Amino acid sequence: MATLIERMDCGFQNGPDRPWQACVVPLVVFLAVGAVEPTPAGGGIAGAFGIPYAAYPWLYAVRLAATLAALASCWRAIYAWVGRPRWWPPLVGLCLVVPWIVLAQWQRDAGWAGSAFERSSFNPWAHFGQESLAAWGFLGVRAMGLVVVVPIVEELFLRGFLMRYVIREDFWTVPFGTLTLASAGASTLYAAATHPTEAIAAVVWFGVVSGIAAATRRPIDAMIAHSATNLALGAYVLATENWWLL
Repeated sequence: MATLIERMDCGFQNGPDRPWQACVVPLVVFLAVGAVEPTPAGGGIAGAFGIPYAAYPWLYAVRLAATLAALASCWRAIYAWVGRPRWWPPLVGLCLVVPWIVLAQWQRDAGWAGSAFERSSFNPWAHFGQESLAAWGFLGVRAMGLVVVVPIVEELFLRGFLMRYVIREDFWTVPFGTLTLASAGASTLYAAATHPTEAIAAVVWFGVVSGIAAATRRPIDAMIAHSATNLALGAYVLATENWWLL
């Protein structure tokens, strides 16, 4: 029995089937649609096309639907690959929300969060009305993206593709969770580049989750740790209305 379990665990490390479609396409879709989302300052692509900030909820829904379609097209390959979760990664993920918030606030207070990279910071209460059904509906959609979709697509790309691709081009043959100087560097650069307004927090957070991946060798553990942090962050924002964190 022990030998069988060990073989099953090894099977979670390599793959998935259709690796480019499973690991790369969903995040590309998510980022491509997100590029046209408006921000409070009205800049970027949305500003160039005259897309108002009020359109954010609808564009986010389109973004989520397009990403879910990309995931659905290769879900069997993803599901067969990610493995079964262990009990402790989500607990670590919940705890990691504290350094994320503290370091993000510190960077913001230091003035290292340029407006050119601002988040949407969309406040549904201000837009739809306090405690309105429309606001709660949007929060449900936003929670789906924050807690389910983002952890899956980002972990598939970063730890499923990028951190293995810098080790070997046929990345699906590299055991999941393999850490080298190149893969650690890729994680650091990705964290800073994709989270410029929380770059310090992101570098620390992604580093710890890379450690989780290296410890368990199961993609599902990195995904669930990511989801736990995002869930705690969403709850914090809802309680404090620090919408700049989302």
